[in-house]
Amino acid sequence: MTRPIGKSLEAAVRMLRPMVLPSYRRGFNQMLARGLTERRNGEPIVCCDFSKPAIDAVGGRYYFGLVRDIIDAGYFPVFTARRRTLSTFATSPLKALLLHERMGVIRSLDELQEPFFLITDDANAAPRHAEKIVVLDDEWRICRAADEIAFPFFVHPWIAALTPPQEPESRSARLFFGGNTEEGKYDKEVIRETYGMLTRREMLEIAGNSLPPEQIFKPNDAATWLASNSFHPYVYCETQHCKIPPTRWLEALTKSDFFLACPGVGMPLCHNVIEALASGCIPILQYPTYPTPPLQDRVNCLTFHDAQSLHEVMDLIFSMSPTEISTLRANVRAHYHAYLAPGSFARRLFSGSPKRRVLLLNDYRVPRP
Repeated sequence: MTRPIGKSLEAAVRMLRPMVLPSYRRGFNQMLARGLTERRNGEPIVCCDFSKPAIDAVGGRYYFGLVRDIIDAGYFPVFTARRRTLSTFATSPLKALLLHERMGVIRSLDELQEPFFLITDDANAAPRHAEKIVVLDDEWRICRAADEIAFPFFVHPWIAALTPPQEPESRSARLFFGGNTEEGKYDKEVIRETYGMLTRREMLEIAGNSLPPEQIFKPNDAATWLASNSFHPYVYCETQHCKIPPTRWLEALTKSDFFLACPGVGMPLCHNVIEALASGCIPILQYPTYPTPPLQDRVNCLTFHDAQSLHEVMDLIFSMSPTEISTLRANVRAHYHAYLAPGSFARRLFSGSPKRRVLLLNDYRVPRP
Protein backbone atom coordinates (compact mmCIF):
# COMPACT_ATOMS: atom_id res chain seq x y z
CA MET A 1 0.00 0.00 0.00
CA THR A 2 1.28 3.47 -0.91
CA ARG A 3 1.94 5.66 2.11
CA PRO A 4 -0.26 8.80 2.22
CA ILE A 5 1.59 11.94 1.12
CA GLY A 6 0.79 13.71 4.40
CA LYS A 7 2.29 10.89 6.46
CA SER A 8 5.39 10.77 4.27
CA LEU A 9 5.94 14.51 4.63
CA GLU A 10 5.47 14.30 8.38
CA ALA A 11 8.07 11.52 8.61
CA ALA A 12 10.48 13.53 6.47
CA VAL A 13 10.09 16.58 8.72
CA ARG A 14 10.75 14.49 11.83
CA MET A 15 13.88 13.07 10.25
CA LEU A 16 15.27 16.41 9.10
CA ARG A 17 14.52 18.73 12.01
CA PRO A 18 17.31 17.41 14.30
CA MET A 19 19.78 18.29 11.54
CA VAL A 20 18.49 21.77 10.69
CA LEU A 21 16.48 23.36 13.50
CA PRO A 22 18.61 25.50 15.86
CA SER A 23 16.97 24.22 19.08
CA TYR A 24 17.73 20.60 18.15
CA ARG A 25 21.28 21.42 17.06
CA ARG A 26 22.00 23.28 20.31
CA GLY A 27 20.56 20.45 22.36
CA PHE A 28 22.68 17.90 20.55
CA ASN A 29 25.89 19.90 20.98
CA GLN A 30 25.21 20.52 24.67
CA MET A 31 24.73 16.81 25.26
CA LEU A 32 27.81 15.93 23.23
CA ALA A 33 29.94 18.28 25.35
CA ARG A 34 29.21 16.25 28.49
CA GLY A 35 31.47 13.40 27.38
CA LEU A 36 32.22 11.05 30.27
CA THR A 37 33.41 13.71 32.72
CA GLU A 38 30.47 13.25 35.11
CA ARG A 39 31.06 9.57 35.77
CA ARG A 40 32.31 8.55 39.19
CA ASN A 41 35.24 6.18 39.42
CA GLY A 42 34.18 2.57 38.93
CA GLU A 43 30.50 3.39 38.40
CA PRO A 44 28.78 0.67 36.31
CA ILE A 45 27.68 1.86 32.87
CA VAL A 46 24.45 1.26 30.98
CA CYS A 47 24.83 2.56 27.44
CA CYS A 48 21.70 3.59 25.52
CA ASP A 49 22.21 3.37 21.75
CA PHE A 50 19.00 4.51 20.02
CA SER A 51 18.98 5.54 16.38
CA LYS A 52 15.22 5.16 15.81
CA PRO A 53 12.60 7.62 17.10
CA ALA A 54 10.36 4.89 18.58
CA ILE A 55 11.93 5.42 22.01
CA ASP A 56 10.80 9.07 21.84
CA ALA A 57 7.12 8.14 21.43
CA VAL A 58 4.38 9.28 23.84
CA GLY A 59 6.11 12.59 24.47
CA GLY A 60 9.33 11.02 25.75
CA ARG A 61 7.66 9.01 28.53
CA TYR A 62 9.30 5.75 27.44
CA TYR A 63 12.71 7.37 27.34
CA PHE A 64 12.27 9.14 30.67
CA GLY A 65 10.99 6.04 32.47
CA LEU A 66 13.82 3.84 31.23
CA VAL A 67 16.63 6.29 31.97
CA ARG A 68 15.16 7.28 35.35
CA ASP A 69 15.04 3.62 36.36
CA ILE A 70 18.61 3.02 35.16
CA ILE A 71 19.80 5.88 37.38
CA ASP A 72 17.73 4.70 40.35
CA ALA A 73 19.27 1.23 40.01
CA GLY A 74 22.72 2.74 40.55
CA TYR A 75 23.98 2.72 36.97
CA PHE A 76 25.59 5.60 35.10
CA PRO A 77 23.66 6.24 31.85
CA VAL A 78 25.70 6.86 28.72
CA PHE A 79 24.18 7.79 25.35
CA THR A 80 25.62 7.37 21.89
CA ALA A 81 25.59 10.51 19.76
CA ARG A 82 22.58 9.57 17.65
CA ARG A 83 21.33 12.95 16.59
CA ARG A 84 17.65 12.00 16.13
CA THR A 85 17.20 10.83 19.71
CA LEU A 86 19.93 12.71 21.57
CA SER A 87 18.90 16.16 20.33
CA THR A 88 15.37 15.79 21.72
CA PHE A 89 16.62 16.09 25.28
CA ALA A 90 16.41 19.83 24.54
CA THR A 91 12.94 19.80 22.96
CA SER A 92 10.98 17.20 24.97
CA PRO A 93 9.71 18.62 28.29
CA LEU A 94 9.69 15.14 29.80
CA LYS A 95 13.20 14.15 28.69
CA ALA A 96 14.44 17.57 29.81
CA LEU A 97 13.53 16.56 33.38
CA LEU A 98 16.62 14.33 33.25
CA LEU A 99 19.11 17.03 32.27
CA HIS A 100 20.10 17.80 35.86
CA GLU A 101 21.19 14.17 36.34
CA ARG A 102 24.73 12.95 35.82
CA MET A 103 25.06 11.30 32.42
CA GLY A 104 27.59 10.75 29.66
CA VAL A 105 27.70 10.87 25.87
CA ILE A 106 30.04 9.05 23.49
CA ARG A 107 30.37 9.28 19.73
CA SER A 108 30.49 5.52 19.23
CA LEU A 109 30.41 2.29 21.22
CA ASP A 110 34.10 1.80 20.45
CA GLU A 111 34.91 4.44 23.06
CA LEU A 112 33.87 2.11 25.86
CA GLN A 113 36.90 -0.04 26.58
CA GLU A 114 35.61 -1.67 29.76
CA PRO A 115 32.64 -3.93 30.60
CA PHE A 116 29.21 -2.31 30.29
CA PHE A 117 25.54 -3.13 29.70
CA LEU A 118 23.95 -2.09 26.41
CA ILE A 119 20.36 -1.20 25.46
CA THR A 120 20.03 -0.71 21.71
CA ASP A 121 17.54 -0.70 18.84
CA ASP A 122 20.15 -2.34 16.59
CA ALA A 123 19.43 -6.08 16.64
CA ASN A 124 22.88 -6.81 15.21
CA ALA A 125 24.87 -4.84 17.78
CA ALA A 126 27.59 -6.91 19.46
CA PRO A 127 30.29 -4.62 20.86
CA ARG A 128 33.24 -6.48 22.37
CA HIS A 129 32.93 -5.16 25.92
CA ALA A 130 29.16 -5.45 26.30
CA GLU A 131 28.49 -7.99 29.06
CA LYS A 132 24.71 -7.95 28.47
CA ILE A 133 22.75 -6.67 25.48
CA VAL A 134 19.09 -5.67 25.53
CA VAL A 135 17.53 -5.14 22.10
CA LEU A 136 14.62 -2.74 21.97
CA ASP A 137 11.73 -3.96 19.78
CA ASP A 138 8.89 -1.52 18.98
CA GLU A 139 6.63 -4.08 17.27
CA TRP A 140 3.14 -4.27 18.77
CA ARG A 141 3.19 -7.79 20.23
CA ILE A 142 3.30 -9.57 23.57
CA CYS A 143 6.18 -11.63 24.93
CA ARG A 144 6.49 -15.05 23.32
CA ALA A 145 9.92 -16.31 24.40
CA ALA A 146 11.89 -16.71 27.62
CA ASP A 147 14.41 -14.06 26.61
CA GLU A 148 11.73 -11.39 26.05
CA ILE A 149 10.51 -8.93 28.63
CA ALA A 150 7.79 -6.27 28.43
CA PHE A 151 8.60 -2.61 28.93
CA PRO A 152 6.69 -1.61 32.08
CA PHE A 153 4.51 1.39 32.76
CA PHE A 154 6.19 3.60 35.33
CA VAL A 155 4.70 6.45 37.31
CA HIS A 156 4.26 9.56 35.18
CA PRO A 157 7.46 11.63 34.77
CA TRP A 158 5.89 14.55 36.64
CA ILE A 159 5.31 12.21 39.60
CA ALA A 160 8.63 10.33 39.49
CA ALA A 161 10.51 12.79 41.72
CA LEU A 162 7.95 12.46 44.52
CA THR A 163 8.40 10.19 47.52
CA PRO A 164 5.23 8.22 48.31
CA PRO A 165 3.82 9.38 51.66
CA GLN A 166 4.06 7.14 54.70
CA GLU A 167 1.07 4.97 55.48
CA PRO A 168 -1.43 7.14 57.42
CA GLU A 169 -3.00 5.96 60.66
CA SER A 170 -6.33 5.77 58.84
CA ARG A 171 -7.66 6.53 55.38
CA SER A 172 -10.50 9.02 55.01
CA ALA A 173 -12.15 7.51 51.91
CA ARG A 174 -13.13 4.00 50.96
CA LEU A 175 -13.05 4.75 47.22
CA PHE A 176 -11.37 7.49 45.18
CA PHE A 177 -11.26 8.62 41.59
CA GLY A 178 -9.25 11.58 40.39
CA GLY A 179 -8.69 12.48 36.76
CA ASN A 180 -9.98 13.90 33.52
CA THR A 181 -13.45 12.78 32.37
CA GLU A 182 -13.81 14.94 29.26
CA GLU A 183 -16.68 13.82 27.06
CA GLY A 184 -15.58 12.71 23.60
CA LYS A 185 -12.09 11.97 24.88
CA TYR A 186 -12.63 9.35 27.57
CA ASP A 187 -15.47 7.46 25.90
CA LYS A 188 -13.83 6.49 22.60
CA GLU A 189 -14.94 3.40 20.71
CA VAL A 190 -11.37 2.06 20.61
CA ILE A 191 -11.61 1.01 24.26
CA ARG A 192 -14.82 -0.93 23.59
CA GLU A 193 -14.09 -2.29 20.11
CA THR A 194 -10.36 -3.01 20.27
CA TYR A 195 -9.99 -3.97 23.92
CA GLY A 196 -13.54 -5.06 24.82
CA MET A 197 -13.62 -2.91 27.95
CA LEU A 198 -15.72 -0.23 29.55
CA THR A 199 -14.53 3.28 28.80
CA ARG A 200 -13.56 5.63 31.60
CA ARG A 201 -16.87 7.48 31.47
CA GLU A 202 -18.86 4.22 31.40
CA MET A 203 -16.93 2.84 34.36
CA LEU A 204 -17.43 6.00 36.38
CA GLU A 205 -21.14 6.13 35.58
CA ILE A 206 -21.65 2.55 36.76
CA ALA A 207 -19.63 3.15 39.94
CA GLY A 208 -21.56 6.34 40.68
CA ASN A 209 -24.93 4.65 40.16
CA SER A 210 -23.95 1.94 42.65
CA LEU A 211 -24.11 4.37 45.57
CA PRO A 212 -26.71 6.81 46.91
CA PRO A 213 -25.86 10.38 45.80
CA GLU A 214 -25.27 11.50 49.40
CA GLN A 215 -22.35 9.05 49.69
CA ILE A 216 -20.47 10.62 46.77
CA PHE A 217 -18.33 13.59 47.73
CA LYS A 218 -17.22 15.92 44.91
CA PRO A 219 -14.63 18.36 46.27
CA ASN A 220 -14.65 21.94 45.00
CA ASP A 221 -11.13 22.61 46.22
CA ALA A 222 -8.36 20.01 46.33
CA ALA A 223 -6.36 21.68 49.10
CA THR A 224 -9.37 21.82 51.43
CA TRP A 225 -10.16 18.14 50.88
CA LEU A 226 -6.51 17.07 51.28
CA ALA A 227 -6.31 18.92 54.61
CA SER A 228 -9.49 17.31 55.93
CA ASN A 229 -9.78 14.00 57.79
CA SER A 230 -13.55 13.73 57.32
CA PHE A 231 -14.54 10.29 56.05
CA HIS A 232 -16.32 9.93 52.70
CA PRO A 233 -17.42 6.62 51.14
CA TYR A 234 -16.53 7.82 47.63
CA VAL A 235 -14.44 10.86 46.69
CA TYR A 236 -15.01 11.78 43.05
CA CYS A 237 -12.58 14.42 41.85
CA GLU A 238 -12.89 15.46 38.19
CA THR A 239 -9.92 17.44 36.91
CA GLN A 240 -12.25 19.83 35.07
CA HIS A 241 -13.80 20.93 38.39
CA CYS A 242 -11.17 20.16 41.03
CA LYS A 243 -7.59 19.71 39.86
CA ILE A 244 -5.23 17.99 42.26
CA PRO A 245 -1.70 19.44 41.85
CA PRO A 246 0.77 16.83 40.56
CA THR A 247 2.93 17.42 43.65
CA ARG A 248 0.03 16.23 45.85
CA TRP A 249 -1.29 13.39 43.68
CA LEU A 250 0.32 10.59 45.69
CA GLU A 251 -0.96 12.24 48.88
CA ALA A 252 -4.48 12.12 47.44
CA LEU A 253 -4.15 8.42 46.66
CA THR A 254 -2.91 7.75 50.20
CA LYS A 255 -6.20 9.06 51.59
CA SER A 256 -8.24 6.19 50.13
CA ASP A 257 -8.47 2.41 50.48
CA PHE A 258 -9.43 1.77 46.85
CA PHE A 259 -8.83 3.57 43.55
CA LEU A 260 -10.94 3.34 40.39
CA ALA A 261 -8.20 2.69 37.83
CA CYS A 262 -10.06 3.67 34.67
CA PRO A 263 -8.72 3.27 31.11
CA GLY A 264 -6.88 6.05 29.34
CA VAL A 265 -7.96 7.73 26.11
CA GLY A 266 -7.03 5.03 23.60
CA MET A 267 -5.71 2.10 25.64
CA PRO A 268 -6.54 0.44 28.95
CA LEU A 269 -3.31 0.88 30.88
CA CYS A 270 -2.79 4.26 32.51
CA HIS A 271 -0.07 5.71 34.76
CA ASN A 272 -2.57 6.12 37.57
CA VAL A 273 -2.70 2.39 38.38
CA ILE A 274 1.07 2.36 39.02
CA GLU A 275 0.77 5.49 41.14
CA ALA A 276 -2.03 3.84 43.13
CA LEU A 277 0.20 0.84 43.81
CA ALA A 278 2.99 3.20 44.92
CA SER A 279 0.59 4.73 47.44
CA GLY A 280 -0.80 1.49 48.86
CA CYS A 281 -4.17 2.30 47.28
CA ILE A 282 -5.82 -0.90 46.03
CA PRO A 283 -6.75 -0.60 42.34
CA ILE A 284 -10.10 -1.64 40.91
CA LEU A 285 -9.58 -2.36 37.23
CA GLN A 286 -10.66 -4.35 34.18
CA TYR A 287 -7.16 -4.98 32.82
CA PRO A 288 -5.11 -6.93 35.42
CA THR A 289 -3.04 -8.71 32.74
CA TYR A 290 -1.75 -5.49 31.14
CA PRO A 291 0.67 -4.27 33.86
CA THR A 292 4.11 -5.89 34.01
CA PRO A 293 3.94 -8.29 35.78
CA PRO A 294 0.16 -8.88 35.88
CA LEU A 295 -1.92 -8.10 38.94
CA GLN A 296 -4.03 -10.77 40.67
CA ASP A 297 -7.69 -10.44 41.63
CA ARG A 298 -8.34 -10.53 45.39
CA VAL A 299 -4.55 -10.56 45.96
CA ASN A 300 -3.30 -7.08 45.01
CA CYS A 301 -6.31 -5.64 43.19
CA LEU A 302 -10.01 -6.15 42.55
CA THR A 303 -11.11 -6.90 39.01
CA PHE A 304 -14.31 -6.94 36.98
CA HIS A 305 -15.20 -7.87 33.40
CA ASP A 306 -18.49 -6.08 32.69
CA ALA A 307 -21.04 -3.66 34.18
CA GLN A 308 -22.64 -6.26 36.45
CA SER A 309 -19.35 -7.47 37.93
CA LEU A 310 -18.31 -3.84 38.54
CA HIS A 311 -21.53 -3.37 40.53
CA GLU A 312 -20.58 -6.48 42.52
CA VAL A 313 -17.10 -5.09 43.23
CA MET A 314 -18.66 -1.85 44.43
CA ASP A 315 -20.83 -3.83 46.87
CA LEU A 316 -17.80 -5.85 47.97
CA ILE A 317 -15.54 -2.95 48.94
CA PHE A 318 -18.15 -1.56 51.33
CA SER A 319 -18.61 -4.93 53.02
CA MET A 320 -14.94 -5.85 53.47
CA SER A 321 -13.46 -5.95 56.96
CA PRO A 322 -10.47 -3.79 57.97
CA THR A 323 -8.37 -6.97 58.14
CA GLU A 324 -9.26 -7.95 54.56
CA ILE A 325 -8.41 -4.47 53.31
CA SER A 326 -5.11 -4.43 55.24
CA THR A 327 -4.14 -7.78 53.69
CA LEU A 328 -4.84 -6.48 50.19
CA ARG A 329 -2.87 -3.31 50.91
CA ALA A 330 0.13 -5.27 52.18
CA ASN A 331 0.10 -7.29 48.96
CA VAL A 332 -0.14 -4.10 46.88
CA ARG A 333 2.92 -2.65 48.60
CA ALA A 334 4.83 -5.92 48.25
CA HIS A 335 4.10 -6.05 44.52
CA TYR A 336 5.14 -2.44 44.00
CA HIS A 337 8.42 -2.77 45.89
CA ALA A 338 9.32 -6.04 44.16
CA TYR A 339 8.59 -4.98 40.59
CA LEU A 340 7.87 -1.26 40.20
CA ALA A 341 9.81 0.67 42.83
CA PRO A 342 12.54 2.97 41.43
CA GLY A 343 15.41 0.93 40.00
CA SER A 344 13.75 -2.47 40.38
CA PHE A 345 13.08 -2.97 36.68
CA ALA A 346 16.59 -2.04 35.54
CA ARG A 347 18.12 -4.40 38.08
CA ARG A 348 15.81 -7.18 36.88
CA LEU A 349 16.55 -6.37 33.23
CA PHE A 350 20.27 -6.99 33.67
CA SER A 351 20.05 -9.90 36.09
CA GLY A 352 20.19 -13.60 35.29
CA SER A 353 22.27 -15.57 32.85
CA PRO A 354 21.08 -14.59 29.33
CA LYS A 355 23.58 -12.29 27.64
CA ARG A 356 20.96 -11.07 25.16
CA ARG A 357 17.31 -10.34 25.69
CA VAL A 358 14.55 -8.42 23.91
CA LEU A 359 12.66 -5.52 25.49
CA LEU A 360 9.19 -5.12 23.96
CA LEU A 361 8.28 -1.45 23.95
CA ASN A 362 4.59 -1.83 23.02
CA ASP A 363 3.49 -5.02 24.74
CA TYR A 364 0.96 -3.04 26.81
CA ARG A 365 -0.85 -1.87 23.66
CA VAL A 366 -1.75 -5.35 22.45
CA PRO A 367 -5.31 -6.60 23.22
CA ARG A 368 -5.36 -9.70 25.42
CA PRO A 369 -7.62 -12.71 24.73
